[in-house]
Amino acid sequence: MVSHSETTRQRFQGQAVIVTGASRGIGKAIAIAFASEGADVVLNYGSNAEAARQAAAEVEATGRRCVLVPGSVASPDVPERLREAALSSFGRIDVLVNNAGISRDGHLMMMPVPSWRETVDVNLHGAIACCQAVIGPMVEQGRGSIINMSSTAGVRGRAGQVPYAATKGALIGLTKTLAGELGPQGIRVNCVAPGFVDTEMVSGLMNRPGVREGFIQATPIRRLGAVEDIAQATLFLASSESAYVVGEVLLVNGGLTM
Repeated sequence: MVSHSETTRQRFQGQAVIVTGASRGIGKAIAIAFASEGADVVLNYGSNAEAARQAAAEVEATGRRCVLVPGSVASPDVPERLREAALSSFGRIDVLVNNAGISRDGHLMMMPVPSWRETVDVNLHGAIACCQAVIGPMVEQGRGSIINMSSTAGVRGRAGQVPYAATKGALIGLTKTLAGELGPQGIRVNCVAPGFVDTEMVSGLMNRPGVREGFIQATPIRRLGAVEDIAQATLFLASSESAYVVGEVLLVNGGLTM
């Protein structure tokens, strides 16, 4: 975890950041990392209110403010509530991190239609709706950053995860297209594509003997990613240090796709 005391940089002082799917794992690490560098945070979560309250407490422990907004980003009202929470509480929206995502694994020929539709609704439609919600305020400010969370599965596919990989690949297309639309307005859109990161979602893939070690051996640096690895890559893409980086996919996977 990146704590307030571990960094003297305040790249996001006075900024407001929306992070979806941020009660646990990568999203939580991203929210805390932004707060540690001066940002106030709108933290979205799906259903685990206790985990969200804990995440909010860790954000506030850095000295920054945090507003909780419950609900799936697939719900039509949630993206609008995220925008209004940021504007009413902080008066601005500087960064949107579309991190919310689910995976319904299994071979497509045996997968019920509701399972893959749910994946598309959350991972893709939810991200699009959140982008649409923040564009107006960012255009008025003349600046902003949108970061979509893809996956190595979206870059090269992954057997048994067709809906997940398809939606994560679609986020790459969304990133590149939206970057072209919004670049002239001072809004940069980029994408992070993590590899195997040690989270609850990935642990579900490792419940068979030898699978975890297989993932580690497939990665040149011989370890799983940490949530902090992804958080720091996200902060880089949102910061002025990447001011000339637009429409790119940053692979953070330990060399898995070399």
